[in-house]
Amino acid sequence: MKVFVKRLIALTIIVSSMISCQESTTEDVALFEAETTLNKEEVLSLVESVIVDYPLTGITNNSTTTTINNDFDMEDYAEATNRPQLNFPFDITVDGEVITVNDMKQLKELIKRHRGKKRPEFVFPISVELEDGSPQEIADKEALRAYLDSLDEGVKPVFVFPLSILVNGSTIEVSDENELKAVMGKPAKGRRPHLVFPLSVVLDNGSTQEIADKDEFKAYLDTLADGVKPVFVFPISIEKNGETIVVNTQEEFDALVKKPKKGKRPEFVFPISVTLSDGTTQEIADQDALKAYHQSLDKGVRSVYVFPLSIIKDGETIVINSQEELDALCGK
Repeated sequence: MKVFVKRLIALTIIVSSMISCQESTTEDVALFEAETTLNKEEVLSLVESVIVDYPLTGITNNSTTTTINNDFDMEDYAEATNRPQLNFPFDITVDGEVITVNDMKQLKELIKRHRGKKRPEFVFPISVELEDGSPQEIADKEALRAYLDSLDEGVKPVFVFPLSILVNGSTIEVSDENELKAVMGKPAKGRRPHLVFPLSVVLDNGSTQEIADKDEFKAYLDTLADGVKPVFVFPISIEKNGETIVVNTQEEFDALVKKPKKGKRPEFVFPISVTLSDGTTQEIADQDALKAYHQSLDKGVRSVYVFPLSIIKDGETIVINSQEELDALCGK
């Protein structure tokens, strides 16, 4: 009986030691992960409180790397990654001071120190200049994200000045790109991959057409009905993050670009009328006249249409009775 009791005591000690060792190992792993990775709240706090000098590289759940080009990418990365881990070094700006972050310990200390602070923010609405020179109003943060997503990778947004920035609870007016950079850091760039030309598309009659460059591709898109996607002849090549990627299927293309370019937007039924700054009205006979009118406006000034007017969308003519209805239809 004494021998059995001694063996039982010995076995209990061994099991207890194993459990204690396992718990210690688990604690060590948890401590290591806490020291070498971020959590979602820390990443979001970083975005909210400081200006990050993009691009930078993050490690995803499957240990692959991803390029983070702006605050929106960083927020998506925080949502999708269990243990966010950023590659060092990179720069941040806090209260006008540029700081080079060299390791995770330094980054965590900076996040903790500045948690709850608010980095400079746009006072919406703001306006940007499109490729055709016309202005587009950006109503809020989500509209800014959509606009950046529409830009080719590396293309900077063109803001219409002056605009206002909220800094430490005070609103300041920014007059040009240099002032904006001094307050907000580098402007976020577009992240939509580039198509590598030439490429070919399939037409409605089944024949193919070679597209030589970006201008020809735009002309081709304008021939498509609203909502119709281009039909590529695969394989095609895409440039993303400085790398050329061969794309073999439509599914690969959709996954790579996220939001495939669709056909042309809704069109006005001409003639339409606009209200001038002196209160008089002017009739716009066609698309060229509308473009000339847009170019005559001061930067940041929106067109003032005379309602009702008509729009063609998906082959259907729709009567629009207000600016709100027009913005909703055109996705602004």
